[in-house]
Amino acid sequence: KSIETKSESIDIASSAPRGGGMLFPDDPEAEFDFDAEDECPLLFGSRLNSMKDRPDLCPNTDVSNSVRNWVHRQSTISGLGCVDFNYPQHFHQWSAKEAKEALHEANLIAGTVCLRYPHHQFQQGAMTHPDPEVRKQAIEMTKAAAQVARELGAEEVCVWSAYDGYDYPLTVDYADKWKQIVHAFQQCCDAYPDIKFSLEYKPTDENTRFFIVPTTAAAVCLVED
Repeated sequence: KSIETKSESIDIASSAPRGGGMLFPDDPEAEFDFDAEDECPLLFGSRLNSMKDRPDLCPNTDVSNSVRNWVHRQSTISGLGCVDFNYPQHFHQWSAKEAKEALHEANLIAGTVCLRYPHHQFQQGAMTHPDPEVRKQAIEMTKAAAQVARELGAEEVCVWSAYDGYDYPLTVDYADKWKQIVHAFQQCCDAYPDIKFSLEYKPTDENTRFFIVPTTAAAVCLVED
């Protein structure tokens, strides 16, 4: 389906950004002309882990708790069009190919692959872990998430660096930690130039009081470096 503007007809399915976001025409003065029966030019998703709770609210679906069934349950919710997966947690029991097939069957698409570094492995840091071997493992895991995103047809990997921070001022070498996270993202971006890497950064977190990239300004500096 398409919507008409003053200047052009926009195909929603091909033009809407993956993983949500507003669809703007190139003409800033263009006006949308659609009624209540037309499709909304936005793409909505939901937290996939929420699908494992209260299966009784999803009649006529398999009550077993598998990621495949969570995807199916999400397809029963009117208005949802995409699925954001957690990596590696949602890919322990099936492949990206199988996940894409399940999305197709459910008439959904992949939005974003959200990185969740396992606590037991990275509780002292992921991209800024004091052990260079563990930092390498974090980088390889990030690349693996990007590969899954590529196979799913998604365009983005969202990195939640829950453990890349510190609890008290002056307890880390700021310059050293900054170089480590810049180096890590450089490797990931160079390996997957077709994938967008975004940061789910927080000024504070339950795992570290201060994140290495705590502000939008710091994120811009990270991009520049």
